[in-house]
Amino acid sequence: MPPFVCEVVRVHDGDGPLWCRTGEKIRVAGIQAPDFTSAEPCHRPAARRAAYTCDDVAAERARLIVSRLTLNRRLTCQPVGTSYKRIVARCTLPDGRSLSCAAIAAGAAVRWDRYWRQYHMGECR
Repeated sequence: MPPFVCEVVRVHDGDGPLWCRTGEKIRVAGIQAPDFTSAEPCHRPAARRAAYTCDDVAAERARLIVSRLTLNRRLTCQPVGTSYKRIVARCTLPDGRSLSCAAIAAGAAVRWDRYWRQYHMGECR
């Protein structure tokens, strides 16, 4: 799938989904942000949710950070996969920074090494 532009109109949490004006839902590639306790992974047994932080306060903080970075802005996104009917994408902010790297630098998310490698995310500057 070729790159596309996403004007972000809604942000669920620090790693998505981000809703685009044209209807796409994006899961930000290579990162893991805290989940709201209502999220499906938070209902799994503890051993199966080791990669997940389930904390409403932390999830809201991550959502606000990513909202400030993306809301009403045009991102350029390169699809790299799908997850739960969302497009997994490497997205670039209008200033040229990687959204994944910006979310990590701002404290909204952490690098999820397994997917970072799988999606060939490269290095953050």
